Amino acid sequence: MLYYYWSRRGMRPSEFYNMPAGEQWLIRVFYEMEMEERERIAKTGNVFATLPVL
Repeated sequence: MLYYYWSRRGMRPSEFYNMPAGEQWLIRVFYEMEMEERERIAKTGNVFATLPVL
């Protein structure tokens, strides 16, 4: 995760470790959400989000 943020977002590991625990948790949650989204796109090939039509 830290390599991802360093290489893709420019966030140094020291910045992450100097954050309060709540912010570290939130960064990890965002990372997991992005990885799940990438996995979904890889499986379905659907790059654009779809909304259900009422």
